Order: sequence, then C-alpha cells, then structure tokens
Amino acid sequence: MTKLGSIAEVRMGATLRGRDATRPVPNGRFRLVRIGDISQDGEWITDQFDRINPEESISPGLLLRPGDVLFPNRGARTTACVFRFAYEDALAGAQFFLLRPDDQVLLPEFLAWYLRSDDAARHFDERRTGTHVKIIQREALTDLNVPLPPLKAQGLIVELSRLQITERGLTSRIAELKNRLLTHQLIQTAKSLKTSFPK
Repeated sequence: MTKLGSIAEVRMGATLRGRDATRPVPNGRFRLVRIGDISQDGEWITDQFDRINPEESISPGLLLRPGDVLFPNRGARTTACVFRFAYEDALAGAQFFLLRPDDQVLLPEFLAWYLRSDDAARHFDERRTGTHVKIIQREALTDLNVPLPPLKAQGLIVELSRLQITERGLTSRIAELKNRLLTHQLIQTAKSLKTSFPK
C-alpha cells in the first residue's frame, strides 16, 4: 500500500467566483464538468457539458486532459471517474479534486476504481468534515493508502469491474422485463375472467 499523495498529483478544480461564473452561456470559452455528469459507478452520464464564460483567467494546468481522474469532494457519496474526452477547453469546478497519477505505477482507471471501493469509502467516511455539506479535505485524499499491483494486474481488475457493472445492469433489466411480462399476463387473465352478477 502506498500513500496516494506520493503516486499522483492532487489539486483542486478551478475556483470560479461570482454568481454568473458557472451559468451556462452559448459559445462560452470553457466546458464545465459538474458532479451530476457522473454516475455512482463512475460512468459518464453525458459528454455534452455546459459551456461557461468565467471572468477570471484559468490556469492551463486546470484544463482537463484524457486520463485525469475526477473525485468529488462534497456530499456523502464516494465516486470517481476518468476523463476520456479530447476536449481542450474542459474544466472541473472546485467541488472536484483533479488527480493525475504517475502512469509508471498507477493506471487512471484502477485509481478511479479504488476510489469507488468500500475500503476507500470507509477511509473517507471517517474523515469527512462539515455539518450541512460533508467535505473531504485534500489531506484525507493524499493520505489514502492505495494498493499497487503490477500494471497488467490493474488492467485486469478494472476489466473485471466493468464486467461486474455490466452484469448488474443486465440482471436489473431482466428483472424489469420479467415484471412487465407478469403484469401483462395478470391483466390479460383479469380481462378474460367473467364475473357473474346476481339478478
């Protein structure tokens, strides 16, 4: 196990000040990734991010690159995902940590998978601060112990996790279709039965 801070660059997303800084505008200079764009399983719900036009200058280092790992630092849920898009104008706001792992020892997909794991969730649950809105501090993230199997093994673990998610989705879909079929059959049965009323 290795401290995350020693194998990945960890920084806050862009701090966008002002009421209108994150307001969607047509043809804005930047695309803004929001927490709602990511599922609990670390999948992208959309690739059509809102465009914004903040007044302050944006450091080039905050522009998202393929392979960056995004980790929300607010709220009770623990998720993470890998930015896979070729956009050169995409930003994540300050409600995210932006992680750039050392690709010699750590695959972005493996890091995102581990950040979503029960082990990581327990680590963060013990360290969240705040009363109304739970917040994860940077130190809680950099202090996380991350297992480091060989890169090939990391890739296999990620692939198995993807298959597990796919299986879960298919199982849920099959159960839904069975329920619809049974409901349809019961309705047809109810319609076919004749009720006799006393004269």
